[in-house]
Amino acid sequence: MYPKKITRNEDAMTQERQCPAAKKCSGCQLSNMTYERQLEWKQRDVEGLLGGYHAVNPIIPMDDPYGYRCKVQAVFRSDRNGRIISGVFQSSRNGIVGIERCMINHPRADEIIVGIRELLRSFGIKPWNVGTERGFLKHVLIRIGKKTGEILVTLVGSSTMFPKKRDFTAALVKKFPDITSITFSVNTDPDMLLLGQHIEVLYGDGYITDEICGKKFRISPQSFYQVNPEQAERLYEYAVNAARLTSNDNILDAYSGTGTIGIIASDKVNSVQGIEYNAAAVRDAVKNCKLNGITKRVSFNRGDAGEYLRDRAAHKVHFDAVFMDPARAGADRKFLRALCAIRPERIVYVSCNPATLARDLKTLSADYKVEDIQPFDMFPFTRHVEIVVTMSCNKLN
Repeated sequence: MYPKKITRNEDAMTQERQCPAAKKCSGCQLSNMTYERQLEWKQRDVEGLLGGYHAVNPIIPMDDPYGYRCKVQAVFRSDRNGRIISGVFQSSRNGIVGIERCMINHPRADEIIVGIRELLRSFGIKPWNVGTERGFLKHVLIRIGKKTGEILVTLVGSSTMFPKKRDFTAALVKKFPDITSITFSVNTDPDMLLLGQHIEVLYGDGYITDEICGKKFRISPQSFYQVNPEQAERLYEYAVNAARLTSNDNILDAYSGTGTIGIIASDKVNSVQGIEYNAAAVRDAVKNCKLNGITKRVSFNRGDAGEYLRDRAAHKVHFDAVFMDPARAGADRKFLRALCAIRPERIVYVSCNPATLARDLKTLSADYKVEDIQPFDMFPFTRHVEIVVTMSCNKLN
């Protein structure tokens, strides 16, 4: 049924590596299923929502569904006995599920989190207490380059007064010498997992790099980068190939983020234009172009994708192909209307939400024919599924 045959004894594997915190933590909604069952569940879900537009290809699974998250966040608290614990934040009750090891996190990230917990004890630094609004450390963000092995640790505190900051940083690097960079941010917002506006570099360059599809990408604390780079590489390769690009094509990378798809496709086309609303993401996209030695024919600009495309349509600008990768809320209405007005020959829609994808396809299907639907299991043990839909423009009468 699946492109890559799963040969493991799934029942034994699930039993052996079952998460002890599954009943308390809401992160892995499908943790009670074998991996084979999870894939079947997701396949049925996508077929139910999108099967009316085209036959859905078998979902592309992971070779190993464990330890795939290369972006890991952990909250710190003190229990009733004053013991420091770390784990998954529960926003519904402003609480925490204490864990030592998460089966979907990169193992090195969990090791560093436990190490930070130990250093907090030895340095006498208290975690943030929501009730008393005292203490210092709120949470830690760890990002790991899958291909490069580089590690970025971001410590998030309640104020700029970081106790023994220099000594703590030195101790953390000594304990984990493979850490590439350490940064510090202050979060005064009630939302525990936010980063502050300012990022202070304590060690290293303040960012790491990774590689996808032969291209390098810079990852800073605030950068958007796929949490599962291994599966993201398969998805991006599929999306670029599905667009059937030629060296004469001028393409639009809409909702371009840090420029991943546009940069990967840049070698195959005449020009790439990216549009993204988040200014920090645009800055990262420009830096990623320089990192890959791309100086011509590729540009990324900040702006609303719908307004940008309406302006392009008004000026009779033509794109041969459009890649679109919106957030979970899906594409903006005015963007979809402008897209139909500008009529690129091919559209490749990358979606992380089958429900909003189905809604947007209803609008696009008046002018476009769905040619291919390919789901990817980007987030094993969760309900989430990523989908690439390829469309071609209907000929005008």
